[in-house]
Amino acid sequence: MTEQDFLKAEDLQENAQMCLCPTCPSYPQGCQNEELYCARGASRCTVHALGCLCPRCPVYERYGLVGNYFCDRLPAGTSWEVQRKGAPEEPPGFREMVVGIKDVANLGRALPVAMGSLRALPLSLDDLFLVPAQVHRFPLNEDEGVDTSVTIGPRTSRPLRLPTPILVSGMSFGAVSRNVRRSIAAGAGEGGFGFCSGEGGVLPEELDMAADTMIAQYATGRFGVPEDRLARAAAVEARFGQGAYPGKGSVLPGNKVTEEVAEIRGAVEGKASRSPARHPDIATQKELEARVAYLRSVARGPVGAKIGCGDVERDVDALMDAGVDFIALDGFGGGTGATEGYARENCGIPIVAALPRAVRRLEERGERERVSLIASGGLRTAGHFVKCLALGADAVYIGTAALIAINCQQYRVCYSNKCPTGVTTQLPALVAKVDPEKGGRKLASFIRVRTEEMAGLARIAGKRRLADLGRDDLVGVDRDLCRLTGARWLDGRPVAD
Repeated sequence: MTEQDFLKAEDLQENAQMCLCPTCPSYPQGCQNEELYCARGASRCTVHALGCLCPRCPVYERYGLVGNYFCDRLPAGTSWEVQRKGAPEEPPGFREMVVGIKDVANLGRALPVAMGSLRALPLSLDDLFLVPAQVHRFPLNEDEGVDTSVTIGPRTSRPLRLPTPILVSGMSFGAVSRNVRRSIAAGAGEGGFGFCSGEGGVLPEELDMAADTMIAQYATGRFGVPEDRLARAAAVEARFGQGAYPGKGSVLPGNKVTEEVAEIRGAVEGKASRSPARHPDIATQKELEARVAYLRSVARGPVGAKIGCGDVERDVDALMDAGVDFIALDGFGGGTGATEGYARENCGIPIVAALPRAVRRLEERGERERVSLIASGGLRTAGHFVKCLALGADAVYIGTAALIAINCQQYRVCYSNKCPTGVTTQLPALVAKVDPEKGGRKLASFIRVRTEEMAGLARIAGKRRLADLGRDDLVGVDRDLCRLTGARWLDGRPVAD
């Protein structure tokens, strides 16, 4: 039942005089001036179901209405079904669960979701704190410099050297607008930060604007990555998965596959563009090694891989054996333009758990100095970034934070092609809401300030280089988190296994 089917009565004085709502046993006494819910909509107040007079009301009979409890029902969800509006005593998420079930039943398909999961996890980076230097080690003054630079793939012939460890993660063309991609490239040209192209292909203008800091992504769909474009980028990243839906393919809806998107991707205009869950020509370790070797023959810089976080040690082993120069770990909570809720909410592990495991594996294999690590998945603040570096990351990827800096306001309707801020849409009138020059300037400013804040935290810890931060610079307020990460507990001692 839709709102049109439900609210068919007219808001007339004669109907108000016939209305039985004020005499109903379920009438919300806190809103005594209300009436004619079948025309005006649900009550402002909580309604307790103690019986309903709607089917006996003259207004109900006059308009041939269907249903009951008009005082407590509103259209909701993607399917816009009219249903009970919920009560304050219900636990958080309860009504959303009910609405979700109704939508799946009505639509006959899994529901799309956007951005990262909002679930609060029991262990997080927010439960780690930086140990301030005082007398045993002295803090640094504001005028004392801190080296914030990072080198990705330090043992390669042409490593990627950047002034900040904050990089912008891949966001595919089609999922985001061309103006967003141009904003990122413009910001990189101004601020010198690294950025990844994402799976939707490499845009020629991005290479013209900031090829020396671009990481070209070679994803499972192989969209828009001819050898000449891969060769111009500063590094190449083979994408195997991401935190929002690890182990699952993705789809760009047909209404976002415009003529220019189709041209870059090598897709068909108006037809959904699908990426498989795995690379079609990689099914064995030998094939993985061969594909990395191929990418190395094309790339002018480091060759790496991006994975969602799951069986960390075995995945890292496979990638090390294949000879990659860097590994990007994308934890639970990482963002996306579109996936299904069942995948986003139930798969993977957070970066705070995956990163220490990856570092330990690299150390055990004697590869820590050769293979760089990039951490991502719900990272927003300088504190998050510094803690990841202290746990062993060389750099961090940001995605959602970068989009917010450019113009995103978190409407979280990225899959709809109706993003009001022009970030995740291909509709020209909306795309125009993102000014690439202004967006690039704001993104560069955001990354510059966050880098300065990271330097400030390093001074507090008495460190002259961000790269000198380590697990000993962290203390945790949760013993399990300390055991997991290797940080000290509140008593200043490591937590034994």
